[in-house]
Amino acid sequence: MSDTISNPPFTGIYNFRDVGRVVNSLSGRKLIREKFIYRSGRLDDATPADREKLVSEYGLETVIDLRTKSEHIKQAQTHGPKSRAGQSDKPLEKGLWDVVYINFVGRKFELNVLKQLRWWQTIWFLTLMLFRFRMAAIRILGRNVLSPKGLLGLSKDSLRFCQAEIRQALDVFTNFKSYPLLIHCTQGKDRSGLVIMLVLFVLGVPLEHVRADYALSNEGLAPIRESLIKEVEEIGMDPEYTKAPEEVVDTVWNFLQEEYGGVEEYLDIIGFGEEQRNTLRKLLLDPE
Repeated sequence: MSDTISNPPFTGIYNFRDVGRVVNSLSGRKLIREKFIYRSGRLDDATPADREKLVSEYGLETVIDLRTKSEHIKQAQTHGPKSRAGQSDKPLEKGLWDVVYINFVGRKFELNVLKQLRWWQTIWFLTLMLFRFRMAAIRILGRNVLSPKGLLGLSKDSLRFCQAEIRQALDVFTNFKSYPLLIHCTQGKDRSGLVIMLVLFVLGVPLEHVRADYALSNEGLAPIRESLIKEVEEIGMDPEYTKAPEEVVDTVWNFLQEEYGGVEEYLDIIGFGEEQRNTLRKLLLDPE
């Protein structure tokens, strides 16, 4: 199993894996279609050869990008003027695949975070945003709200306050024309991991396999962990945010049971009903 991560087939794409292949390898039988769902970290550093391989060898049709505007801006600054982050006509992506941009950290999540700042922190945050010091403003949020919550708290908040965005991502999975698809955020483990968890829950994948898939990100991110730690520290987050502990899956599962009555009930609430879930099962469960 580790060769899926430790010997990645790309030069500039990290934390890449075929979710179906991982689940099937763990279970010892074919549960999910392979070469249908891929997950990874951001694609910004992918070489032209990497991108060509995604199309020619992996048949990629759709990319779901869950990053925020700030993350796109940061990557545009890193890669220079040729990288027009946040636009679907990036030179290296144009014509290769469709890109669905979903700002996963939407307005409800942002407002909830702002409410947890002290009054003077809020004023300082708004002042920095007004003068376009976006990254400095985000550090206030990271240091004072996001980092103290940790991965477990942020997973719960995402389920509470990113429901529209989760629904939007799941809707892409119900369109057969989207496949094969790849979903990513920055590290490819938390926002992407949460959506993949919900998909696997719907498909009835045993919890231990969902845990194992999530934890594979520890191997997938290992080669670039130092640089990721620098990135998260720049926005006021703890280095622990670069890890992928299995307990995140248990936290998500238990939270859905305790707060909403279960996965199905939660998905009903966010508008991803039984009809959509059945479509998901028909598309992704292996017919053999």
